[in-house]
Amino acid sequence: MNPLALFDLLTREEFQTGLVCGLFAVAALLLVRKAGWLLLWGIAAVVALSASGFLRASPSSPAWAPYAAAVAVLAVALAFRTLARDVPAWAAGAAFALWVLGVWGAVPDTERAGVAMGVTAALLPCLWPGLRIRLGWEGMLLAAGVLGFVALADGAARPPSIVGALGMVGMPVAAAIASRRAGPRGAPSPAWFVGAMGVHVIVCGRVAGQQHDLRLALLVSCLSALATGAGLVLLGGSRPGTDRR
Repeated sequence: MNPLALFDLLTREEFQTGLVCGLFAVAALLLVRKAGWLLLWGIAAVVALSASGFLRASPSSPAWAPYAAAVAVLAVALAFRTLARDVPAWAAGAAFALWVLGVWGAVPDTERAGVAMGVTAALLPCLWPGLRIRLGWEGMLLAAGVLGFVALADGAARPPSIVGALGMVGMPVAAAIASRRAGPRGAPSPAWFVGAMGVHVIVCGRVAGQQHDLRLALLVSCLSALATGAGLVLLGGSRPGTDRR
């Protein structure tokens, strides 16, 4: 991921469209505190993608990719729901934002991912713990589904990038399984949770740069998920009782 590309992204129309839709979502979030951050992110992303015309024309991804995306979306939605009692809202939201960043850095075509980045840039400040914004776990399925679609469409030209982008959900899935098996003492520390997600996203992003070897991409993504997710619970556990919003 080239840092200079982030500066170029700010000038791109798709990012600006996502940013505008995200700002409307911020206004709705501040006015209606019961609305969930994830739900509004998903709605804003769908509106921005539709306004940009990216929902009407999608490149063809490999035949296996939609099934992989469906599994990844369901798995990460269940994982975040499982972690709801252990991870505060801001940490879970930051982990989701890292997934958005990782997808943008992994896929060869970044039009749709740029839209997602714009929405995230607008909504990210709302995760500040002092604002006490409700994350809204019921919106996770929509948000994950939109990002899964982005990974499929923008990664169609390089199949390993789809594996890398979808494989980024492996860390929270592994953490959820490990924390349930470890019991209350295995609740992950919020800071360690965000850090582990960042490390896993970087590893999967490197995998996504491969041109052909899908098996290697899948293997590395799975090993990284196991190492970061299980290691997070074993080494970075904290006391339970965090914000369950």
